[in-house]
Amino acid sequence: MAYVETLFGHQDSVSSIDCLSRERPVTAGSNDRTARLWKVPEESQLVFNGHKASIDCVKLINEENFITGSQDGSVALWSITKKKPLVSQPHHQGPLAGAPASSLEESWVTSVSAYTSTDLVASGSNNGYVCLWKCGDRLRSLEPCFSIPLGGFINALAFSHCGSYLVAGVGQEHRLGRWWKDRNAKNGIAILPLHKNV
Repeated sequence: MAYVETLFGHQDSVSSIDCLSRERPVTAGSNDRTARLWKVPEESQLVFNGHKASIDCVKLINEENFITGSQDGSVALWSITKKKPLVSQPHHQGPLAGAPASSLEESWVTSVSAYTSTDLVASGSNNGYVCLWKCGDRLRSLEPCFSIPLGGFINALAFSHCGSYLVAGVGQEHRLGRWWKDRNAKNGIAILPLHKNV
């Protein structure tokens, strides 16, 4: 492994990055509210705008589509051929985990994952829920399948290679800062079995 190059473009810190087999990583630029697809050999980038708040997580579904999660409480599905999201869906409404009862803010989307090259994606929120989504209409729509309450902040999500499990990293605090704490949550991982219908 060797250093290749530094790419510039985001106006804020990079909060998430993902890459598949091609030399085209996708990044989320946190408070600059953009996602970027980097064409490394060409030394160029595509800029994607559409969220109303910081983008905290990004995940490639395949080489042409990706999803993002934002502090505006939404999950967005993107195509690399469009600079705006194909669709944006609210994740969860309700009080934030550990926040004062008077808080009226929406829950942030704190993590996303995709079962690579399928139509199944997942999102996690700081209200303690994991949502599973189907990318319908040939990856042009997001349809909620179901949600799973875990409690705490869902700081990371990953599908197993075979698609039989979804692993969630759960914490008492948000992975990017210590704004508040959910003392009822336990730091750890949750392994969620997924059953395939044949």
